[in-house]
Amino acid sequence: MKKKAIIFSCLLVLPQIAAVPFASAESAVMKQNPEVVSPAAVKTTVAMDQTVSAKISKEQAIEIANNFTKVPKDYTQQSVSYQSNWYPGNRTIWNINWNRQTENGYGNISVTVDAENGTVISMNRWEDTYNQQPTYPPKYNWESAKKIAEQFLQEKVPQKANIVELDTTNLANQKPPLQGNANYYYSFMRVENNIPFQDQYISVVVDGNGEVVGYDYRWNEDVKVPPTSGMMSQADAEKKMKDSMEIQLKYQTIYNYQVRTDNQGTVKLAYDNRFNYPYIDAKTGKWLDYSGKPIEMKDYAAKLEPLSPNKPTEPAPANKDLTQEQAIDIAKKQFNIPADADLENIYFNDVDQYQKYPVWNLNWRTGQTWINVSVNGKTGQITNYYKEDPSRYQPLSEDQTVKQVVNYEQALEKAKETLKTFAPTELHAVTFDPIRNPKPENPEKMKEFYFTFHRLVDGIIVEDQFMSVTISTETGEVFQYYQSWDPQAKFPDTKNVVSAEKAKEVYFDNFTIVPKYLYIENVDYSTSRPIYKAPEVKVVYHLAMKPQDQAIYLDAVKGKWVSMETGEPIRGKVDVKDIKGHPNEKALQLLIDYYAIDVDDAGLVKPNEEITRGEMVKMMMLVTNPDPYYYKMNYMSGDRPATFADVQSNSPYFAYVESAVQQGLLDKSKGEFKPNETVTREELAEMIVKSMRLEKLAEVPNLFNITFTDANKINNKGHAAIVHHLGIMPAKNNNFEPTQKVTRGAGAQVFYQFLQERGKYSR
Repeated sequence: MKKKAIIFSCLLVLPQIAAVPFASAESAVMKQNPEVVSPAAVKTTVAMDQTVSAKISKEQAIEIANNFTKVPKDYTQQSVSYQSNWYPGNRTIWNINWNRQTENGYGNISVTVDAENGTVISMNRWEDTYNQQPTYPPKYNWESAKKIAEQFLQEKVPQKANIVELDTTNLANQKPPLQGNANYYYSFMRVENNIPFQDQYISVVVDGNGEVVGYDYRWNEDVKVPPTSGMMSQADAEKKMKDSMEIQLKYQTIYNYQVRTDNQGTVKLAYDNRFNYPYIDAKTGKWLDYSGKPIEMKDYAAKLEPLSPNKPTEPAPANKDLTQEQAIDIAKKQFNIPADADLENIYFNDVDQYQKYPVWNLNWRTGQTWINVSVNGKTGQITNYYKEDPSRYQPLSEDQTVKQVVNYEQALEKAKETLKTFAPTELHAVTFDPIRNPKPENPEKMKEFYFTFHRLVDGIIVEDQFMSVTISTETGEVFQYYQSWDPQAKFPDTKNVVSAEKAKEVYFDNFTIVPKYLYIENVDYSTSRPIYKAPEVKVVYHLAMKPQDQAIYLDAVKGKWVSMETGEPIRGKVDVKDIKGHPNEKALQLLIDYYAIDVDDAGLVKPNEEITRGEMVKMMMLVTNPDPYYYKMNYMSGDRPATFADVQSNSPYFAYVESAVQQGLLDKSKGEFKPNETVTREELAEMIVKSMRLEKLAEVPNLFNITFTDANKINNKGHAAIVHHLGIMPAKNNNFEPTQKVTRGAGAQVFYQFLQERGKYSR
């Protein structure tokens, strides 16, 4: 495109704009870094103990690291360190670090080498790109960068490259980047007998320039997979899971950011897997817990019972304002606070969005021991207590054992007695669920036990409201008591819930059942030092939720999976029906991927319809910061006043409009925004220029040589000149057409062009 003339002062700010042809990603090869630094050419900054017991010496590790990744000449070796018991895998490793700190910027390269066999188990490299002009779209997209990752595997670990498969679990949520400095992550799973081993993998990270910037080798050579003989069929596994899984009705508090003036979460009825265990043994058909150990569901009572069958006859605690002195007296009566303890801190926290009652927080200290007590500022109930004693965390020596005065069962009874003391009026409304409190494997080695007691309403568990107690096994005393309880919560009636059978059917619709190898770390953490034993591998069937890009739950009333954020039923990735072959298809799809453009239930975008002002602002906000939760968290509080009378807090555009106002993209002096009016090219040009922070330049009188045929129709000539010369909104036949309405497709293309140019002028 032939450029219009711009006077010299403009050229100082706007460098020559030229159409940059897209590089062919398909034919490109990996770039090679500059000259490699030899191990002898650099000085190790960390002195290494010569008695380190490792088959691979420090010098060999440095050489291996240098051969694995190219270290540019301007990098200096910063450190070499040795470590045993490196996680994961209990390896001994060498870690080598190089840094760059020059006038051209900063950088770091880190390589970790197995000290026993010389395998590179991780590599990460980072460079500050401040002085580099980003290219958008990136030179490499996800597909072309994948070829580089595969080539890298063939080069570095050829013996593994042919026995791995790319993990495509989350591909459904893969989105193209919105900026040039993109990173693409690829996880290549170990596959044996056509069964994936997701815990054993090699990952590669490739940036938008085609450079490998990350590598992780999670592969245990000693792990042998079990044979598949005797493995149940896919159909049998699905039947087993569906027949034996118990679905449970529960209360779930939904904390979303839709405006609520009372600042309370909304309690909903939800269905969930009662046991929440995702595996069955592919040979025995038994359910397995997360550690791979079998569980017997029949051992658990079908119905949860409260700690007390009767409601309290004594009156509820008085509801009055407590003074500081009263709160201190209550704490001293409830707990054995040493006479020599100093009351070092006193805090009073009033009611806020997350706390429904005022609280006095009191902190005592004696020696190295801290005691904290929180008292409800209205009722005088203890809401939190903990004793921070250093002896709790002091590891035992090799010849020491835990001297317990209470075992697991006795500690549980003490925890229940604690609730009788601190929450006597709630005993009828709390339950002990063994599923949520699995007994430790080696309870006789534990220094303390932790128990949770969940709230129970009409026999239904409340997921996020509970009381917890920690008991010392060596003294029997209470180390910690915590209460997460909303006395003002309102619980919906259960009369309209769908049946458990229907809920179970809907539940499984959102899951897949797939075979996989389960890696079970065999580590005993109950001793003074972790004892590592040979890991175990089982072949299992995995109940895996389909990939989601938001938090969801199974609404028991609607009988559908819904978004925790909106409460609306979720939709799978919609097959858009009316953009294929459209001149702006690529730009439209990009904005659809980031929810900047809505797709209706019929799969239509209607790209030739005109966009509204509200849509325009939403598009701009979501292409500059594509996190919808950011806007809801920051702009959807119940007491936030609306800038414009016609965009109140219940408007779908409220958060985006308020964000645009805060960024100076909208004139807040106007009483109305008119969100449903259509957008002209001149209005869109004005917003683009403001977003690029070029508005002051656009307003300089007589700066631009305006030669548009329809220049007399343009109110903001500088804005039009900038977006035209940058190629974001070029004129057509020398007409800018400022009053022409913008269609959805044309608007998407403008924002796509904006993404290409913004990096050059926002640095």
